[in-house]
Amino acid sequence: MTDLNTPLTILGGMTAQTFLDEYWQKKPLLIRGGLVNFTPPLEADELAGMAMEEEIESRIVIENGLKPWEMRQGPFTEDTFATLPEKEWTLLVQAVDHWVPEIQNLKEQFEFLPSWRLDDVMVSYATAGGSVGPHYDQYDVFLIQVAGKRRWQVLAPDEYQDAAIPNIKLHILDNFPVNPDMDWELDAGDILYLPPNFAHNGRSLDDECMTYSIGFRAPSMQDVLTGIRDKLCETDNVKDRFAAPETPNRQHSAHISKDDIQYLQAQLARLINQPDLLAEWLGETMSESKYPEYLVPLNQEEVNQAFTHAIQGQTLVRPGDARICYYLPEQGERNTLRVFCNGEHLLVDAELTGFVEAVCHQVEFDFSGLDLAQNNDLEPLVRFFIRQQGLIELLAPEE
Repeated sequence: MTDLNTPLTILGGMTAQTFLDEYWQKKPLLIRGGLVNFTPPLEADELAGMAMEEEIESRIVIENGLKPWEMRQGPFTEDTFATLPEKEWTLLVQAVDHWVPEIQNLKEQFEFLPSWRLDDVMVSYATAGGSVGPHYDQYDVFLIQVAGKRRWQVLAPDEYQDAAIPNIKLHILDNFPVNPDMDWELDAGDILYLPPNFAHNGRSLDDECMTYSIGFRAPSMQDVLTGIRDKLCETDNVKDRFAAPETPNRQHSAHISKDDIQYLQAQLARLINQPDLLAEWLGETMSESKYPEYLVPLNQEEVNQAFTHAIQGQTLVRPGDARICYYLPEQGERNTLRVFCNGEHLLVDAELTGFVEAVCHQVEFDFSGLDLAQNNDLEPLVRFFIRQQGLIELLAPEE
């Protein structure tokens, strides 16, 4: 975890503590020159090449296409790009950090925030005038200008009405007044942080405009309730019933009293008052891979082989798209650590907390000198990371 009182280049020399106290989920922050010594690993044509792949999520937004704000879903073909207009279109490719290690590394600079909250890095390329329209996101986002220039106009939640342009696929605000105090031009290296629900309208100022968007996971409370309900219902207790005691406040046999409602509230609160269960749902949900269909756990034979290679000195690496976090109960409770990796969890001895933190912090590992006898849960933990592909073998470069 980053020292919160150390000035950070990615925050323009601000400390993480100042950022958290004054800006995080409160107000926008423009960071001039926050991204330094970063060579963009992708050119526009390489990003277009990714958008032609079946497994990669992509879309194109054309402001004046066959209809206003036309949106096309990938995968695309060379003909798609050959027939685009000269200006006012944007290509967006989702979760590029899953495929490009250099962009995976960029996320590591945001360790002053919970790693399990980070979602993915979306990369957009836009020609002059390109935009996806004024809109808002329901999550925090860092907009990093990597190449070219883009103008961002921002409005606080109380400065716009949530009325969308009708009959288009995108939720684009149809009334976006300009606030001159939040009207900025960003050059390469500049970063704009926006809290949830701050409306923003970005427009490319040239044909080199490339923006990286680092978004954060923010499940709706309806999704939270649904997920916790499902977790609670995994074990059925037929004896646990609604059985409110009779109340003197009932006016009629058909009357539902406020005492009945208070009883129901108390029983629901009792069910939810299970920190371990809540941690299990939260950890599994927030550690789930962006695209779990492409991340199948290894079978036992594959795990055995990879584990043997690891203790023999084969280098293991934590891939940038691995999602690992942990939950440690308060002191005084049982000494158990709940470790989450790519949507699954394992209970181990809390003494292994430092080992889990090291796996989350480092990238390459040599386990040839690892003393597995130091803790009986160490080997099962390493095997768990391997099975869930939180640790994978480093492949030798092709000849």
